[in-house]
Amino acid sequence: MYMHGLRRLTVLAAVAALSLPLGLAQAGAAPHAAATTTKAAVAAPFPGAYLSPWGDAQVALGDETVAWMTREHITLEAISPFVMDADKRGFSMPIGSTAGDGLDSKGRIFYPGGLRFHHAASGKTFTLMPTYIRVMPTPAYTAGISVDGKMISEEVTMAESTYGEVIAGARPSLTGWRIKQAPFYVTADTARLFASVTGGEGPRVGSLFGTLTPNFDYVPTAK
Repeated sequence: MYMHGLRRLTVLAAVAALSLPLGLAQAGAAPHAAATTTKAAVAAPFPGAYLSPWGDAQVALGDETVAWMTREHITLEAISPFVMDADKRGFSMPIGSTAGDGLDSKGRIFYPGGLRFHHAASGKTFTLMPTYIRVMPTPAYTAGISVDGKMISEEVTMAESTYGEVIAGARPSLTGWRIKQAPFYVTADTARLFASVTGGEGPRVGSLFGTLTPNFDYVPTAK
């Protein structure tokens, strides 16, 4: 019975590990080449797969991301229930706090909240919402994109990772599962979008956008 329960927890944790809320950059990390995924590594989606109803995640923006924002005079605002850190170098967000704690038929999990990037020189405001984490074809942070309230795309892959790098930080905890500093990297679509709309410089393709440290709890814990 114990072994059956342990196997079930492992399966749940593995699904959670591939279904994290978006992650962003670790200070001092080396540049990353564009992520590639072999056909064998692509898993089928898990429609309706259930994740933990409790938990939270911390996003840490990377040095290169922060430097790009500073150079381009871009400020970042979190859309509730995302909450910006006091130093503006990261933000926190809840896990499974609303209905929709499962993967859809496209291998995505929806997270309430989002981000706004304000570009001073052009006066443009990018809103990244709704927010998704994709399980396939690679772990990825995707979002709907609007500029000054006008929808540009219903879903753009903003940053992506690899299964190996995500799972490398996965560890069991006393109450569930934790993944430490899962890295996600800037895509060509992200760089092109920012550059074309603002007329300035986009973030460097393949640079570390940031890291995510989520905590999935299978029992409620006091915060």
